[in-house]
Amino acid sequence: MNAEIVTNCVVLGFDCKRIQKTISLLGLEAEHGQHAERLRSEFIEGKAEALVSSCLDALAPYEDFLLIKENIGVESFKERWIDYLCGFGQNFDTPKYFEDRLGIAVAWAHKRVPLGVLHLQHCLIQQALVDSLLIQCKLNPKTVWPLVDCIFKITSLSMYLTVEGYHLVEVDELQKTLDRLNKEASQLHQKVATDQLTGVLSYSTLMDTLERQVNKAKQNGSSLCVVMADLDFFKKVNDTYGHLVGDIVLKLTARRIQAAIRSFDMIGRFGGEEFVIILENTDLALAKIIAERIRLGIAGTPFHAKKFEIDITISLGMAMLKKDDHLETLLERADAAMYKAKKNGRNRVAVADNLEATS
Repeated sequence: MNAEIVTNCVVLGFDCKRIQKTISLLGLEAEHGQHAERLRSEFIEGKAEALVSSCLDALAPYEDFLLIKENIGVESFKERWIDYLCGFGQNFDTPKYFEDRLGIAVAWAHKRVPLGVLHLQHCLIQQALVDSLLIQCKLNPKTVWPLVDCIFKITSLSMYLTVEGYHLVEVDELQKTLDRLNKEASQLHQKVATDQLTGVLSYSTLMDTLERQVNKAKQNGSSLCVVMADLDFFKKVNDTYGHLVGDIVLKLTARRIQAAIRSFDMIGRFGGEEFVIILENTDLALAKIIAERIRLGIAGTPFHAKKFEIDITISLGMAMLKKDDHLETLLERADAAMYKAKKNGRNRVAVADNLEATS
């Protein structure tokens, strides 16, 4: 099934009701269709090229006319202008007429022809038609005026549709620019929010996230646990294998921690080889299980970094939010528990306050 073509009329909302409203506001009636037919047959047919050429001569000194030469070409612009003039006012109350005029404006807007040039184009052809009418036809005012009135109103409709079509392109380009800026802002935010080495939350984002979670837990009366994790003897890895290998180990550590925690848990890099895991709606008993799963995930399998297989362990300290806690004190208690785990032999989990280590 072919996709429905979205026309300029559809995008701008020119349905039959709006088309009728537009021509009514401009004072266009059925009799103007008859006058337009007379204009085409008596004053435009066979003379369109000469009329357009005279208008082009008048437009040529205008400095923006250079854009027509560069972006479209004078002959191409002239041909489209002649086509427009030959269809002057023909079936002006139909969607096709509106679509054709909008399409011309959209095409010129994409070619970077200034709207002012297009406005002058309509003014010049309007004046050329009126002059031709007055020169060629020595009719009484009652006969001439309806034709002049038709020229003015059809030209007004053309100008209106030119502006609408032109602005459609401008709005589209502005939307594309806005989408690009939003994408760049999102990418920048993601870059700032993410630790560039490990892909977990950056330090600043980690702190902001933890502060929000602390406030949320206090307001809701829910439980919140924090795990501070630090690789054991990581300096030895850097000294032995080099910092590039050390970076790989940090990346793999972050992945293994992410694999061990739940999908809604949050992990961030605290600094160096230290990571912080935020466990929302989690009591100490469950936090111990998760922390132990992290420990086993790190220690259970050697790290493959370049051509090396590296055995490494991790020490973890846990703390559960207390009523009188704030962000700093919660982290301090988790940090103290982590150092207690290291003091007790590393590769273990320690809990803040009672500091009871488990291996």
